[in-house]
Amino acid sequence: MIAFPVPSYLLVKTFLPHPLRASFLFAPLIIGCTAEAGAANVELKQEKLTEQVDTLVRTAPVELRTVERHLEATGNVESLDVVEIVSERAEPLLELLAEEGDQVEAGSPLARLRSEVAELSVREAEVRIEETLNEKERARKDYERNQALSERTVAGNTGLLSQRDLEISRQAFLAAQTAYQSAQVGLEQAQLELARCTLRSPIKGTVSRRDLSVGDMATVGSPAFQITDLSSPRLIFWRPQRDLPELKVGQQLTAESEAVPGGPVSGYIERVSPVVDAATGTLKVTVRLEPGNKTLPTGILMRARIVLERHENALMIPKKALLREGASPHCFAVREGVAVQIPIEPGFEEPNHLEVLGGGLLPGDNVVVVGADRLEDGESVEIVEG
Repeated sequence: MIAFPVPSYLLVKTFLPHPLRASFLFAPLIIGCTAEAGAANVELKQEKLTEQVDTLVRTAPVELRTVERHLEATGNVESLDVVEIVSERAEPLLELLAEEGDQVEAGSPLARLRSEVAELSVREAEVRIEETLNEKERARKDYERNQALSERTVAGNTGLLSQRDLEISRQAFLAAQTAYQSAQVGLEQAQLELARCTLRSPIKGTVSRRDLSVGDMATVGSPAFQITDLSSPRLIFWRPQRDLPELKVGQQLTAESEAVPGGPVSGYIERVSPVVDAATGTLKVTVRLEPGNKTLPTGILMRARIVLERHENALMIPKKALLREGASPHCFAVREGVAVQIPIEPGFEEPNHLEVLGGGLLPGDNVVVVGADRLEDGESVEIVEG
């Protein structure tokens, strides 16, 4: 048997001192225990931090104010007084005295037509008046003289005037009187024709349209102007028949339009038609507007908000606070740092707010508007401002 020498480096690794070998053997066990203990400490610290941090929420106050239920409608502005002015003579237009947009009074001249022919007719009628007046005066004097002679004959002086001659003078006087009256009518007719050469406004209003220009030939019945009274505008709209029970005469409303700056104007329902249009199933509603110093052009489109019902001292919360999860709508109010779940009954609505019915909420409460979806009843919370 042959013996081989053992290398020295093998002898060194094999025969290490006893304490050193022990430390090498137990090192992995020590490292494993230390890691497990560290992880347990981290979890314990996280649990303590979780227990100490409250849920962050943002709140808004409960408001106590008046809320209204509205009905919205769209319609056009109309005027009750719109007058079409037409020419009553066939004459060329010589002069314009008013333009579109001008304010005019009742009787204000708007335009003048050629009037030479009408003026001649007036002068002829005046001459005729003078002639018939003179003839009437001569006939009257003759009749009065003959009547006196007739009375003297009755007294016993026969032969001065016969009854036939007296009747002839009376008839002549009556004919002259009739001719004078006819001449008066002729003068009035001529003056009327002359007046028709000037187109006038019959009402106070605004010139809303002009149809003739200088030099145009006006014909009898041809349109010349339109005058609109803008002082009492009406808003006309149509509503479905289901709205009939809620529309009442006298209900207040506001109306606004992009064409009218300065905010809405007020008004009230003046008439509600009792007849429903069978073809459309709608009814006509007439609103009297009170624009104050604003001008509402006829025909513009306006949006109306009619007050159907009003609640005073209503509790209002932001719509963001409403939660509809579960059996009934509810919200969370923060009281003494704790979230309290409160069932609510929704009432009237506004674009961003909601009326709350019932006694769960109180004026002065703050309701959660951000973070409510992850809350539980009785949970501690911290309010974040802003």
